[in-house]
Amino acid sequence: MDLNEFSPDGLTEGAIDALIRDVADELADESAELAAAMLALVDGPTRNRVVRRTTERKLGSIVRVLRVHGPVNDTAVTEAA
Repeated sequence: MDLNEFSPDGLTEGAIDALIRDVADELADESAELAAAMLALVDGPTRNRVVRRTTERKLGSIVRVLRVHGPVNDTAVTEAA
């Protein structure tokens, strides 16, 4: 018996993944609706601040910053050794 395929309720890994995706999609839809409703209540600087923060959060989750290091030359390596 393969322990990776055992499920007492009969759900397969694919079925569980599909359920998780459905719940995540539903939560994302509700979140978007709530955000739109909240923006309808605010105006001016408050609205601009909320939009800016939301944009920064989305960009932060997409864009990754890589550290920049100076070039390592051969003399530094031999001196350290």
